[in-house]
Amino acid sequence: MTPKTKCVVLSLGLAAVFAGCGRPANTPQEADHGIAHSEMESMLDSNVDSPVHTIVMPHDEPVFPPGPGHDEFVTACVVCHSPRYITMQPRFSQAMWLSEVKKMKDVYGAHISDEQVPRITDYLVSINGKASTGKGPKGAYGE
Repeated sequence: MTPKTKCVVLSLGLAAVFAGCGRPANTPQEADHGIAHSEMESMLDSNVDSPVHTIVMPHDEPVFPPGPGHDEFVTACVVCHSPRYITMQPRFSQAMWLSEVKKMKDVYGAHISDEQVPRITDYLVSINGKASTGKGPKGAYGE
């Protein structure tokens, strides 16, 4: 990032912070994970002279498609990782995903059985994998 871009981003961030200081938040008591039509209308009809405005953001949690290994994946992985974190990972190869699943099991103590490792790996490859490099995975699960 160039120094000029950094300065612009920092200035915008500081302006946003200062603009919100000293004003009470206008948030509903209960969080709503969607935008209802009536809420949208009430926002559009709000008092334009009011210094406080509300924006209701949609709840956007990733949905994992069904497939072989889905249940094992959700049970074992979403316990520790948020769905958003999982979808932020690079498109790993089969060997790399296998390495990651083995690391979670062996190093971090994830509750994954030896039988679940290849199913979870295959599921991760199916939702976020890339073409194989032709090299087979090394280790106890890939031999």
